Amino acid sequence: MSSPTLPVAVLGAGLLAERIADRIDARADLRVAARISTAQTPPEDTKCVVYVPDFAEITADTPKAALPQLLRDGYDVISTAPLDGRVPLTDLLDACRTGHSTFHATGAFQSTIPARLVRSLAEVTRGIRRLELVEELDLPQEAVYPWNALHDIGIATTDTDAAGVGAAAVDGYYTAGLRVLHEAVFPGPADTAAAPGTSVDVIADDSGTIREVIVDRDLGPRLSYRSIWTTATADRAPLRYRLVTTTETAKGTANVRFRFTDGLHPADYLTCVNVVDAIRPIHEHEPGIARRDLSITRLLPDDRLFG
Repeated sequence: MSSPTLPVAVLGAGLLAERIADRIDARADLRVAARISTAQTPPEDTKCVVYVPDFAEITADTPKAALPQLLRDGYDVISTAPLDGRVPLTDLLDACRTGHSTFHATGAFQSTIPARLVRSLAEVTRGIRRLELVEELDLPQEAVYPWNALHDIGIATTDTDAAGVGAAAVDGYYTAGLRVLHEAVFPGPADTAAAPGTSVDVIADDSGTIREVIVDRDLGPRLSYRSIWTTATADRAPLRYRLVTTTETAKGTANVRFRFTDGLHPADYLTCVNVVDAIRPIHEHEPGIARRDLSITRLLPDDRLFG
């Protein structure tokens, strides 16, 4: 039976980890047992670990070793790390069995939002032949999770290679969203082994300084996702989505805009909420792996991932 107040260790060096720790302490049923910036053993009474790897850790594949070790040590883990080939699900499941622990991937990042939106629209829309998503993300100087600064994706620099590295660091989030959308909208599952086709372009000014990064991801001919990342502009919402659905007889467009909440960029706010809301349900769940079902209403386990 769960304790009235659940002790949680927050592992991460970036600004988002600090914000998550603040939100945990604001909850009556949770408390921060430790705020850890580097890998170390949490305090003895810790029941759950929130692992928030930053851009450098993700690109260095640190979660591949860190996540299974925490689970083997018996901690329930909620993590914002992208789950792709870098962190095999079989390794995580084996670690859960060894430590009798539960793992949850929040989905993190703002890319979960259009996936939830489209799943809802798919319930009332039939005959979709093609789906196009456009994400417009305006970044502050300190960027948003998992990037530590604008230069991590080349913006405000002349380093075009950085744009590709920065986009690759978040590919896991977008790939997961694309596959969920494919299953929701089109008959039959997408090929889970196939990676989306991806291209990265930059727009620079006359001096060669990058002002905008555009990433196109396609999962087959019917589903595309374009991300447009640039610097923040005060007169518009910093996170915007446009959804274009094409049927046999018509084309429809829906626009969604997110503004700052509680002083946080909407991308970071949405990630914080996803993490903190997952802590108690995941700790109380049976050992294994759970993921956020991309539903608007509540946290649900994905039975396909239990074993």
